[in-house]
Amino acid sequence: MRTKALMVIFVSIFMIMIGPFQISAESQSDEHLKKIYETCIAKKITRCQSKTMLKTSRSENLQLTAEIAANQARFLSLNKDMLVNEMIEKGIGQKPYQIEHYLNSSFYETYK
Repeated sequence: MRTKALMVIFVSIFMIMIGPFQISAESQSDEHLKKIYETCIAKKITRCQSKTMLKTSRSENLQLTAEIAANQARFLSLNKDMLVNEMIEKGIGQKPYQIEHYLNSSFYETYK
Protein backbone atom coordinates (compact mmCIF):
# COMPACT_ATOMS: atom_id res chain seq x y z
CA MET A 1 0.00 0.00 0.00
CA ARG A 2 2.81 2.36 0.89
CA THR A 3 4.61 1.70 -2.39
CA LYS A 4 1.48 2.63 -4.31
CA ALA A 5 1.26 5.94 -2.47
CA LEU A 6 4.91 6.66 -3.17
CA MET A 7 4.44 5.82 -6.85
CA VAL A 8 1.44 8.16 -7.08
CA ILE A 9 3.43 10.96 -5.44
CA PHE A 10 6.42 10.33 -7.71
CA VAL A 11 4.28 10.33 -10.85
CA SER A 12 2.48 13.52 -9.73
CA ILE A 13 5.74 15.35 -9.14
CA PHE A 14 7.11 14.11 -12.45
CA MET A 15 4.03 15.34 -14.34
CA ILE A 16 4.19 18.75 -12.64
CA MET A 17 7.81 19.12 -13.73
CA ILE A 18 7.16 17.98 -17.32
CA GLY A 19 4.07 20.20 -17.88
CA PRO A 20 5.89 23.42 -18.89
CA PHE A 21 8.01 21.54 -21.41
CA GLN A 22 4.92 20.20 -23.14
CA ILE A 23 3.46 23.69 -23.48
CA SER A 24 6.68 25.03 -25.02
CA ALA A 25 6.81 22.05 -27.38
CA GLU A 26 3.30 22.84 -28.61
CA SER A 27 4.19 26.47 -29.33
CA GLN A 28 7.33 25.35 -31.16
CA SER A 29 5.27 22.96 -33.25
CA ASP A 30 2.89 25.81 -34.13
CA GLU A 31 5.87 27.87 -35.29
CA HIS A 32 7.10 24.90 -37.29
CA LEU A 33 3.68 24.42 -38.89
CA LYS A 34 3.48 28.14 -39.64
CA LYS A 35 6.75 27.98 -41.57
CA ILE A 36 5.60 24.90 -43.48
CA TYR A 37 2.28 26.51 -44.41
CA GLU A 38 3.90 29.79 -45.44
CA THR A 39 6.38 27.92 -47.64
CA CYS A 40 3.60 25.91 -49.30
CA ILE A 41 1.54 29.04 -49.93
CA ALA A 42 4.58 30.80 -51.43
CA LYS A 43 5.17 27.84 -53.77
CA LYS A 44 1.50 27.79 -54.75
CA ILE A 45 1.59 31.52 -55.54
CA THR A 46 4.67 30.99 -57.72
CA ARG A 47 2.99 28.15 -59.61
CA CYS A 48 -0.15 30.23 -60.14
CA GLN A 49 1.86 33.19 -61.37
CA SER A 50 3.65 30.98 -63.87
CA LYS A 51 0.28 29.84 -65.22
CA THR A 52 -0.74 33.45 -65.87
CA MET A 53 1.57 33.40 -68.90
CA LEU A 54 -1.08 31.32 -70.63
CA LYS A 55 -3.27 34.41 -71.04
CA THR A 56 -1.61 35.12 -74.40
CA SER A 57 -2.58 31.69 -75.71
CA ARG A 58 -5.00 31.37 -78.60
CA SER A 59 -6.93 28.71 -76.68
CA GLU A 60 -9.88 30.04 -74.73
CA ASN A 61 -9.52 27.22 -72.19
CA LEU A 62 -5.90 28.15 -71.51
CA GLN A 63 -6.84 31.81 -71.23
CA LEU A 64 -9.50 30.88 -68.67
CA THR A 65 -6.93 28.77 -66.79
CA ALA A 66 -4.62 31.80 -66.71
CA GLU A 67 -7.40 34.02 -65.38
CA ILE A 68 -8.28 31.56 -62.60
CA ALA A 69 -4.58 31.18 -61.71
CA ALA A 70 -4.18 34.97 -61.50
CA ASN A 71 -7.22 35.21 -59.22
CA GLN A 72 -5.91 32.38 -57.06
CA ALA A 73 -2.45 34.00 -56.76
CA ARG A 74 -4.11 37.26 -55.74
CA PHE A 75 -6.35 35.48 -53.20
CA LEU A 76 -3.43 33.60 -51.64
CA SER A 77 -1.27 36.72 -51.46
CA LEU A 78 -3.97 38.81 -49.80
CA ASN A 79 -5.12 36.12 -47.35
CA LYS A 80 -1.84 34.38 -46.53
CA ASP A 81 -1.82 35.13 -42.78
CA MET A 82 -5.49 34.29 -42.37
CA LEU A 83 -5.07 30.97 -44.20
CA VAL A 84 -2.03 30.01 -42.12
CA ASN A 85 -3.89 30.73 -38.88
CA GLU A 86 -6.95 28.76 -40.03
CA MET A 87 -4.82 25.78 -41.02
CA ILE A 88 -3.12 25.77 -37.61
CA GLU A 89 -6.47 26.02 -35.80
CA LYS A 90 -8.07 23.26 -37.86
CA GLY A 91 -5.04 20.97 -37.68
CA ILE A 92 -4.78 20.47 -41.43
CA GLY A 93 -1.55 18.50 -41.19
CA GLN A 94 1.86 18.71 -42.81
CA LYS A 95 1.37 16.64 -45.92
CA PRO A 96 1.50 18.68 -49.13
CA TYR A 97 -1.72 17.21 -50.52
CA GLN A 98 -3.61 18.19 -47.34
CA ILE A 99 -2.34 21.77 -47.53
CA GLU A 100 -3.00 21.98 -51.27
CA HIS A 101 -6.56 20.69 -50.79
CA TYR A 102 -7.27 23.24 -48.07
CA LEU A 103 -5.90 26.13 -50.13
CA ASN A 104 -7.89 25.09 -53.20
CA SER A 105 -11.07 24.62 -51.17
CA SER A 106 -10.68 28.03 -49.55
CA PHE A 107 -10.12 29.69 -52.90
CA TYR A 108 -13.03 28.04 -54.69
CA GLU A 109 -15.42 28.84 -51.83
CA THR A 110 -14.78 32.53 -52.45
CA TYR A 111 -14.39 32.27 -56.24
CA LYS A 112 -17.90 30.91 -56.96
